[in-house]
Parts: sequence; structure tokens; C-alpha cells
Amino acid sequence: MKLIPLTIFAATLPCLAFAQELTAHGNFRHMMRTGETGGAIALDTLTVPSAWGVGATAGLRGEVVMLDGAVLVSRGDDPEARLTRPMAGEEAVILAFGTVADWRSFEIPHDMAPERLTHFIEMQAQSIGLDPEGGFPIRVQGSFPQLVWHVVTGEAPAHGTLGGHGGGHANKLPAMNAYEEPGASGEIVGVYTGEALEGVASHPGEKLHLHFVSGDGARSGHVDEITIPAGAMLLLPAVEQAAAHDPAMHGTASTTLREGGQSAFAAIQEITAVLMADPATDWSKVDIEGLRQHLIDMDNVTLRADVFSEELDGGAQFTVTSTDPAVIASIRAMTVAHVATMNGVEGWNMQAEETDGGAVMTVIGPDTARIRGLGFIGLMTVGMHHQAHHLALASGQNPHNH
Repeated sequence: MKLIPLTIFAATLPCLAFAQELTAHGNFRHMMRTGETGGAIALDTLTVPSAWGVGATAGLRGEVVMLDGAVLVSRGDDPEARLTRPMAGEEAVILAFGTVADWRSFEIPHDMAPERLTHFIEMQAQSIGLDPEGGFPIRVQGSFPQLVWHVVTGEAPAHGTLGGHGGGHANKLPAMNAYEEPGASGEIVGVYTGEALEGVASHPGEKLHLHFVSGDGARSGHVDEITIPAGAMLLLPAVEQAAAHDPAMHGTASTTLREGGQSAFAAIQEITAVLMADPATDWSKVDIEGLRQHLIDMDNVTLRADVFSEELDGGAQFTVTSTDPAVIASIRAMTVAHVATMNGVEGWNMQAEETDGGAVMTVIGPDTARIRGLGFIGLMTVGMHHQAHHLALASGQNPHNH
């Protein structure tokens, strides 16, 4: 039985032309729930210039990788996991890809597991105006000190699971050929799914679907375990500015001017543009003034609060205070809400409590030096929740009752 193809195109913000249109065929969650591994898209006739992506063949007999438009398959009946062109009639049960005209490079600052890489991708995407919600292709180039990957074989796996693609990352199941190659050089090709395609183009609960491609381009498979080392290069799709569709704007200025002149004003302008571009916006619930008050809180905490830092075993404690009642209120609201949202990110245990002069935030977890180096305000910025929170506030959802 064939799965019904699920195709989703990445949403774009006004006046931005994204370099990719992430498309997904098949559905991880559905495959895991039903055990159906029939084809969702033909591979031998697929032609998408400049496409990069990953997937698995029908029947879970092999892995699929797309490299700049070339569709390549590594099959489970080849113990060398060599890449070849699709055979006549060969299909994919899962395939996610996007077209990329140009790439932006970012050096990895420290060793990262996939979860940490996810957050690094989100932060860099934000910095270049790349929408993280719709998803996009990614690449990582380097030598990987920890690397375990596999190619599914289509054979009956142990205990009735679907092997690495259907039953998690238990790479020792007999339904796959496993390769443990610490120190291997090459490239990771994959997709960052965003919220829209998480569980569809990736394992549920994960936003990355990664495949390894050997340095000589001859072998490839699905990544189970990996450490991305400091100095490796992350490649994200470049974003090009599009001309603003405003008849009052003329000449080249319409393609280059971006700033609203003041950061809070620019944030409100961005949210307003998104709401006005959405025909489903319920204007009876929109609360831009609520967003403005939240931005005032952000300004108070960032620029007007006093912070005392104290090192603890495994982390740090930050006492954030002020003598101004308005700033005290902002500290309490921002700190408590942030911890409620971000506790557990990066494996950190985050706690916050109100005090007479503001609040105390305690962060304990792996990479103590990074916790202390980020400090209070750096920790407050981690993650991509602020943008979603701003849109929720402006839409009248008021998620933090603030």
C-alpha cells in the first residue's frame, strides 16, 4: 500500500525570497504507526535541479540522498553502501528535499551533538533571515570524531520493529548494515524540519534528519550517532532580498532598506506584516499593545537590571535586581516565563524564583563553562521561542499570561 504523499512548502515572511522550498513525501510518524513502507514518490524519474535532501527507499531497502539535484541510492544488499543511480521503478517511502541556489557558511564554535546543532542552526538561521518554521536543507563539512551510520536492508528486523527508520536509532538491529567510523571525513547532508515537518520528514521529537556522505562521495547512509567538531563548517541556504511591493518606493532603496530605525519598532513592524499577510488573522483578538508592553519588559531586563553572578557546582546562579518597581516587575515576568519555557534545553536544569528586588535564576547542566560564559542575558536569548512568543502575544494568545 502506498503512502499518500505529503507536500509542504516553506512559508516566507513578507519581502524575503527564500532559497529553498522544502518538500516532504511520505510520513515518518505514519510509517512507524502502521508499518507501511510502500513508495510515496518515484526516484528514477525525479528531476529537481539544485535540490539537496535525504530519505529511504520503499520497503526500507536502502537510503536516498540528493546532492545538488543528483538522486543517489545506497542499498542494503551492498555491504559497501555504495551510491548509485536509482533503478527503473525504484521509489522512496520517505523523501525530504529543498532547492538551494547559494549557501552561507558558519564555523562550528565547539563540539556539538545533534540536539545542540539544532539550536545552533536555529540561531544562525535567525541571524540571516531564514525562516526556521518551514524547514530547509543543511550541510556540515568536516571530520567527525564520533560517527555511526547505517543503511536499511529491507530484511525483517528484530522484535517486529522497522529498524533505524521506523524503530528509532537502535543501529544494531539486523534490518540494517551498521558502520562505525570515528574520525571519518566527509559531509553531512540533511534537512532541518522546523515545527511543520517534525515527525514527518524526521523522527518524531527531532528536527534533524541527517545522512553521511563519504569524502570521496562514494558511500552514504543515515546518521545514528555523531559529534560535530569545533571547526567544522555548517552550510545554510542563503536568503536573497526581494523588492518591496510598495508603489511609494522607487529605485534601488526598495531592495536594500530593512531597518525600522528602532529595534522594538522593527520587531512590531515584522509581526504586523505577518498578521496583515495572513487572511486568517482574527483582528478582534490582535493585541499589538500587549506586544509593546512585553518589549518594554525586554528592554528593562536587558539594559536596566543589575545582575550578580555566582558560580555553583555544575553551573551558576544569577541574582537579578533593581530599585525601580517597573524594572523589578519586568525582571520577575521575564525570568520566570523564560525558565518555564526553556527548562531542559541543552540538557540544562533551569529554575527561577521571585525575590524582593527581582528574581534569582539557577542553571545547572553540561558544559559549565558555556553556562557561565553566556551569563544571565546570554542564557535568556537561547532558543527561538521569542519570535513565536511575540507573534502569540500580538495575536491575542497571551501564552505567559503577561
